Amino acid sequence: VPMKIRLILVCLALTSCNLPGSTTLPAPAIPSVTEAPAPAASVAPAARAYFTAGIVVDTTSEPVTSQQAQSLVGDANAIFLPLTGFGFQMSDFVEDGEGGTTTDMANRYIQSHLAALPNGIIIFSFGDRGDAKLYGGYGYAVEAPAGFHNTFVSPATGDGHIYVAVAHFSHKYAACGYNGQETVQSSVSVDGECRNQPGTACVQHNGYSMCENAVGNLYASTTTYFNATTIIHEFLHPFSPGGNQDHYATPECNQHMGYPAGFFDFQKAEYYNGLCPFVYDNFINSYQP
Repeated sequence: VPMKIRLILVCLALTSCNLPGSTTLPAPAIPSVTEAPAPAASVAPAARAYFTAGIVVDTTSEPVTSQQAQSLVGDANAIFLPLTGFGFQMSDFVEDGEGGTTTDMANRYIQSHLAALPNGIIIFSFGDRGDAKLYGGYGYAVEAPAGFHNTFVSPATGDGHIYVAVAHFSHKYAACGYNGQETVQSSVSVDGECRNQPGTACVQHNGYSMCENAVGNLYASTTTYFNATTIIHEFLHPFSPGGNQDHYATPECNQHMGYPAGFFDFQKAEYYNGLCPFVYDNFINSYQP
């Protein structure tokens, strides 16, 4: 039976998401990987090794081309490499229209790629019960065939699992005025939009209606930044033994990092993709080729 180590709804850790009802977002902490976000390097560092990901497009959800997938993986690599020293690489691209759960899709991919399994699988899909479409994405791990060794060894599952990130490719970060519909219904935020701040003005940004107070955020800096950070967030959760408690600036994170209670830095929260900085250390130290 595939082992889901956790269902992590990325929206619960990342800011400016559209949350149903009234949800309080945690405050963040800073990493030991680096004390502050480093300036962009003029020359990209060489990758120590690559975290490989097979791409599965759930064609019953929405179309995604190989070129779109490759471009998004490249965006994720640009975020991931400076934080970890490891690159992020697409190993394969397939379409799956057979339906079922995302676990079914992951296992079908595994059975058809036994000769060369990747470290992880990205499934572009609305997700089980529509959760990825609602929140942006989530992640878990599935048991790999006997004899498989994942070179990135999770402290939670060991080396015998393949990590899965389910992502909604066309997800709108900080969408405003949609009220759960595909088209704009209001010129101000409604329901749980804009971090549960109804009445926030909506503006056009990145090709859709966005919360005015989110336009300057790192996640809104490009049309794909949020999607790329979602993938990184979900792939790194198997290296966070505390699960949701290892999100950025939770009380547990602040205590682990030695920061005062209630510490929060919004820019670093997004720089670290919504995760406590020590999770990156766990990932770096997990590499066992």
